[in-house]
Formats: sequence, structure tokens, C-alpha cells
Amino acid sequence: MMDDFDTHHNQLRSVTRILIIGSVFDRFTTVIFEFFLVVFLSSAYPDSLLLVSVYGLTNGLLLFFSGGPAGRFVDAGIANNRRLQSTLQLLTGQYLCMLACCVMCFVYLILKSNLLLLMIILLSGFVSLSRAASAISIENDWIVVISGSNIDYLSALNVKLRRVNLVARMIAPAVAGYFLGNQLKMNDVFIAMGGLAVISFLIKYKCLKRICSIAPVLVMQRGDDDISEIGDQIQIQDKNEEQKHCTSCSMIGGYVIYFQQKISMGGLGFALLYLNVMSSGSIMTSYLIWRGLEMSHLGIVRGASEVFGLVGTIAFACSSDRFTLRTITVVSTGFMVLCLSVSVCGTFFVPDDNRISLWMLILGVVLSRVGLWANDLSIFQLTQRTVDEHVRGVVGGSQYSINSFFDLLHFSLGIFFSDPSHFYVLCLIGYSAVITAFLLMLRGVYFSPAFRNMEE
Repeated sequence: MMDDFDTHHNQLRSVTRILIIGSVFDRFTTVIFEFFLVVFLSSAYPDSLLLVSVYGLTNGLLLFFSGGPAGRFVDAGIANNRRLQSTLQLLTGQYLCMLACCVMCFVYLILKSNLLLLMIILLSGFVSLSRAASAISIENDWIVVISGSNIDYLSALNVKLRRVNLVARMIAPAVAGYFLGNQLKMNDVFIAMGGLAVISFLIKYKCLKRICSIAPVLVMQRGDDDISEIGDQIQIQDKNEEQKHCTSCSMIGGYVIYFQQKISMGGLGFALLYLNVMSSGSIMTSYLIWRGLEMSHLGIVRGASEVFGLVGTIAFACSSDRFTLRTITVVSTGFMVLCLSVSVCGTFFVPDDNRISLWMLILGVVLSRVGLWANDLSIFQLTQRTVDEHVRGVVGGSQYSINSFFDLLHFSLGIFFSDPSHFYVLCLIGYSAVITAFLLMLRGVYFSPAFRNMEE
């Protein structure tokens, strides 16, 4: 019995270590790529938020219309015992599009063609879509299967993966901003970016295959018999039964299934946070550049946002032992409202030295990341614990689609209010969305009988 426990513990540690290694390279590469791309697009049209907004709009459209199909692709891989193959296909598509995008950026610097800019934006959208689908597969399915009924391990792994994401988002912009601030040529940047993409792809590919060899439950043939998960015996339904429950192929069918879930109200509230431009996103980055913030300082601000996001994951880990997930969900959103109140005041407070208003905006945004990431972890774990295996993909894909709808809306507003001097209007809209999200989570999560009974 003790030997089985030790073996199980060692397997979990190995899976965690390998998954984190692959995630570090993947996230670091993706964040650097996104940062360089936003700076590249901002420099192409330095006096307008239009091009950056079109970039965000395109990404949002692709995720909105393709989130459901991407989730169904993941569900098909689960049903047909092809978890590994489907995830590797998504990973390959992500990095091929990234490489093609780097090549086109390099060519644009020579030809200066607007058609190339549109192709770059479109390819970057496919990078985001492929990465979102692979994230659904790994985070919504793989780690849940590996964890089994070990909720503590699931919670700890969620926190570690979020920290990897945040550390990458903290370090990568600062490094990228440093090199750009030292006048590194853009063509050299995208050559190096292409090389980094190849290295990251090979490492992530190897890590995923290694995880499946350590945790064979991910690739095990499924049937009516009981099969063993890592440290957990589970009853697996017949494949035909699972296919019978397969989701509708329409987008509407995916949303119907999504809104049947207990977490749907909380997920909708979380999606509303994407309407908020007071973040470290591309529109605010472009606005800060317009306000004259130096590139090196811009990288530091982006990095500081992720540091406080990391604090949010620590706060979640510490509070999850003392408070219920539904309490953390509501408190974290309320904290966001409080912090962003400072930012909203900063957009209207313009003294003789308008640097004060700029740093009020930045301060509120940076502090709000604590609440954002604690909220992200609580909503995500509630989703993992309440969504059935046969609809994990479609629910995860629908969540991405709804997130993208509000992301799309905020970039559409960025196009409509493309003059940087109208940024305060976008701030007011985003602030209203965060308050609405707080009310939805209060009603749909904290006061929900389903979650109250689950956590008693």
C-alpha cells in the first residue's frame, strides 16, 4: 500500500514538472510574440489606435466563431481516445502560424505593404485560436483526468500553471521592452522570434508525449471496464454512450449546453471582464505609448501587472484553505472594482503635470490584477469540478467564445473611439462591465444553492 502511494506521488510530481517545463517555453514565446506584434502594429500607425484595434477585433472574431468548433474538436479527441494526437495537431498549427507571421513581419519592413499587415493580423488570429484550443484540451481535460478525485492536487496544479503564465507575462515584456529600448532592429527581432518559436515547439511537443507515457490514462483505450487513473479508480462509460451525449454541431447548441451548467452565470460574469480596457492589453499599451511612456518603462509596467497577478495566485492559494471558492470569487471581483475606481478617477484628473493622472491609471490597473487572477482561478476550478467529461471541450470552447465576444466588443469600441484622447470613454464602459460582473457573480455563484451545497 505504501509502495503504491509512493509510486502515485512520484508520478504526480513527474507530470507536474514536465507540464510546467513545457508551459514555461510555450507561454514565454507566446507572450514575447504578442508584445512584439502590438509594438510593431503601433509603430506602423503611431498616431491612431485603429490598427491595434483591428488586430484585437480579428482575434476576437476568430475566437468567437471558432471557440465552439475548437471545443468540439477537443471533445472528439476525448471520445475517440485521441487526446494526444488532437493536442499535438493544435500545437503544430499554432507554431506554424507564428512562424509564418514572423516571416511576413520581416517582409513588411522591406515592402511596407498594407496587404501584408492584414495578412499578419489574420495569421496572428489563428495563432490565438490554436493556442486557445490546446489550452482547453490540457487545462480543462488533461489535468482533470490526471488529478482524478484529488482536489488538492488539481487546485495546486491550477495555481502553478497560472503562475507560469504570469511569470512569463512578467519577464517577457520587460525583456522585450529592454531590447526595443536599446534600438534593436525590428527585422532582427522577428528573425530571433522565429528561432525561439521552433525551439519552444520542439520542447512542448516532447513534454506532451512524455506526460502521456507517465500517465497512460490519457491515451488508454476506453470501454465498459474499470480502468485506473493515477491514484484514483473511476468507472468509464461505454464509448457509444459517450458519443450519444456528444454535443450539437451548431454554435447555438454549444451555448445551450454551456448555459445548462451550474457555473454559467459566473462564467458570464468573468467574460464581462474582457470588456474592460483598463488592463495590460493592446489598447492600453498603445494609449500609454501615445501618452509618451518610454519603451523600457512600458515593459516594466507590463511586468509589474503580472507581478501583482502572481500575488493574486498566492492570495488564492492562501485563502482557499480558509474560505470557499464562491467567497473568493465575489471578494476578488469586489477588489477589482475598488482598484479600478482609482484608474477611472485618473482618466478625469488632469492637473498641470498630467503624469499624475497617468500613474493613477497605471496604479489602479496594476493593483486590480490581484483580484483578476484570484477570480480567474476560483471560476476556473469551479468549472473543472462541475462540468462533465463529455462536454468539457464544448463548455470550454463556449467560454472562450463568450470571452471573445466581449473582447471583440471592447476592440470594436476601440475602433469607434480610436482617438487616444477619448480613452476615458472606454474606461467608463469597462468600469461598468466590471461592476456588472461583480453583481452576476454575487447572484450566480455566492448565493447559488448549487455551489452552497457543493461546498458544505
